[in-house]
Amino acid sequence: MRPPLLPSENKPQQSETVPDNESVWKRVLLNPYLAVSFAMFCWATTTILVRYLRDDAPPMGLSFWRLVCAFLILLPITYPKIRSQMGIIKEHWKTLALLSLLLWFGGNSLLFLSLQFTIAINAAVINSVEPIIIVFLAWLLFRDQFTGKQAVGAVLSLGGVLVLIAAGSLERLLALDFNLGDIIVFCAYISWGLYAVLLRKLPRDLDPIVIVTMLLGFGIPMLFIPYLIESAFFQATQFNALTIGTIIYLGIFSGAISMVGWNHGIKTLGPIRAGQFLHLIPAFTVVLAILLLGETLKGYHFAGIALIVIGIFLASHVKK
Repeated sequence: MRPPLLPSENKPQQSETVPDNESVWKRVLLNPYLAVSFAMFCWATTTILVRYLRDDAPPMGLSFWRLVCAFLILLPITYPKIRSQMGIIKEHWKTLALLSLLLWFGGNSLLFLSLQFTIAINAAVINSVEPIIIVFLAWLLFRDQFTGKQAVGAVLSLGGVLVLIAAGSLERLLALDFNLGDIIVFCAYISWGLYAVLLRKLPRDLDPIVIVTMLLGFGIPMLFIPYLIESAFFQATQFNALTIGTIIYLGIFSGAISMVGWNHGIKTLGPIRAGQFLHLIPAFTVVLAILLLGETLKGYHFAGIALIVIGIFLASHVKK
């Protein structure tokens, strides 16, 4: 399925020679490649911001208020569509709830938590293996194509992740002395991969922006209890200009707009093709981490990247 093109067939001269501005903008906004690429950039900036604010904004607090902000922004816009599609929503509410749990708690909250313990570059490089996770899970759950060549690629990419988690130390690897943050972020990406694969369970006629709004609505109560526990027993969120501005940014760009673009890309391109754009996240994140956070690439980063890139190459180049 491709995104709808809006120029009217009744006006061939206008659509061929001088397309109206609204039509051009809608074509751009509905382009799945641009939508997914923009989402990747927003999520890269999310990793940088969460790592930078780790002392002021704890993970559950930042995750919870981000969802609240995004939900309050989208609900007035999507409410008429939600009412018109309420029958479909009721029929598929269990799937929506599961997707929300995988996305907001298993994916994003664990990612935010991991950045309390590991640097943004590690999180970004481990993210490189996400497309292979999606390919494997799509095969495991829906028997999508998964060849021996892809399996070798998956093993090599997993080896690259282990190099990063063990910081390039064979002794640490054999002793299972891993960085807690790297383990958490890997679990987050598995949860996110499950979300990407299971999104196909929703009907195609359910509006993408309605899906995002409902996922946010389900996610808020799911994160409320963890947020209260974190505030009472660990660390309360410090509400200042920086954290409030970050929450608003995450709610608008990393939450609402990016999720609409990502869901549109998955539904239009399919999870495997859309998943290849996830390679943009580590590329954006590494550059931003070096420029803004002063992080540095070390030898084991290059070793891990090499294994992951070879694995991705093998997994992506399959004869049709």
